[in-house]
Amino acid sequence: MRAARVLALAVVCASAAIGLPSLVGFIQPSQAESAQGAASGQSDDAIDVPSAPDPSKGSTLPAFVAQPQALTQSDSEPSEPPGDDAEAPAAPADASSSASGTTTTGSVSDKSDPASAAPVPAQSAKKPPVSIKVKIKVEPIPGLTSPKKPTWPTIIGAKSLFGEAKKPAPMAARSIGSYSRGCLAGGVPLPIDGPAWQEMRLSRNRNWGNPVLIALIERFAKDAQKLDGWPGLLVGDIAQPRGGPMVTGHASHQIGLDADFWLTPMPKKRLTRKERETLNATSMLDDTGLKVDPKVFTSKQVALIKRAASYPEVERIFVHPAIKKALCEVAGTDRKWLGKVRPWYGHYYHFHMRIKCPPGSSGCTPQAPPTGDDGCGKEVTQWLAKVIPAKGPPPAPRPPGPPRAPSPPIMLADLPKECQVVLASGPDPIKIPPAALMTRVQVKKALAKAAAVNMALYKASTAASAKGSPAELAKSPALRPHMHKAETADPK
Repeated sequence: MRAARVLALAVVCASAAIGLPSLVGFIQPSQAESAQGAASGQSDDAIDVPSAPDPSKGSTLPAFVAQPQALTQSDSEPSEPPGDDAEAPAAPADASSSASGTTTTGSVSDKSDPASAAPVPAQSAKKPPVSIKVKIKVEPIPGLTSPKKPTWPTIIGAKSLFGEAKKPAPMAARSIGSYSRGCLAGGVPLPIDGPAWQEMRLSRNRNWGNPVLIALIERFAKDAQKLDGWPGLLVGDIAQPRGGPMVTGHASHQIGLDADFWLTPMPKKRLTRKERETLNATSMLDDTGLKVDPKVFTSKQVALIKRAASYPEVERIFVHPAIKKALCEVAGTDRKWLGKVRPWYGHYYHFHMRIKCPPGSSGCTPQAPPTGDDGCGKEVTQWLAKVIPAKGPPPAPRPPGPPRAPSPPIMLADLPKECQVVLASGPDPIKIPPAALMTRVQVKKALAKAAAVNMALYKASTAASAKGSPAELAKSPALRPHMHKAETADPK
């Protein structure tokens, strides 16, 4: 039995000795090296530790496999993020002395690439930052944006057309229409300088009038200077070259039969054009605005107004109610001329002279003559009540409300038809667009239609503003969910 076991052990040992060479071919290279080391005299107790593969001898990984890298942070100022044209950051001075495989400060190194240890070229100068303007369109917030201003149709009034005329209509002299609804044909200018007058505000080009009026102005100036000792007249507005409504100022002065005269005496020197524009007229009223100031309104001014009213061609003289009252107090027994002097708003530094329609002037609408009363009783008292200055602070501005349509201007259709001929005559005619021929009824309809549209827009903007008000925003469920929580029945 024992002999059988010994025989079996011998057979196994013989088989192992015979198969050993063939098994060596299946051992990994690293294991083979370990085996060779053991054969060369290593102890049986030594531990077999595989050595690290050599990168230079090992096989290269595919391109899609991430390479082993190391990233360190530099102590220097961080650079801008690399763009399409960014350059690599500069390497430190001792980078060339670093060992192979170490990382470069502030850069990314690849341990698998021996070239990573090579010095990096110095960084070029940084490019200045480029600013790009970007337009941002902000969506308006309903209720918080200002409502649009109301728009109205363009109405071409008669004043726009007559204001363009620089020269008179080369026609026979005629005053056409009424003092506040008419035009002037064949107007002549008052010379800006005369022996007893100087024309003011030359830039307005309003020194034109009917030849009858211009002749009377020259006569009046000379008479006042010679007979009353008045230094000379400072003449204000008369009419435009072709009359008609004015862009600013007067409602009358349209047919060349009205003229304004300052109550300030003419200075001895000849005024320059600039002085004629900037010189201020002197008010004849005191601080109350209801009486004349005796320091400036003297007997000289009384004689000047009386002289103007004495001409039979003159129909009316307009003055401030306080001046009218002062004239009544100093008139004495000769009071016939006072009936021509009428109180009116303004006219506290000048008086307005109006003459009758010249004889044979067809188309001129006369004004009703004065009643013959001197107007020094109840009439002047009523007028003084109308012009009492307001006491206290000025009224507060009107709060914003529904848009109001503007008042329709005087249209060319409101004037006599001859006025269209006056505008279109001469070598420099005034072009009349079709819109200027609208009637007053058509203008009112156009303004009413625009007013309806503006009112609808106003109501819409008002409703939106109410929704955007702090009180309404405070009711929003997003801001106060506890107040808008739905109530449910108590399950109990």
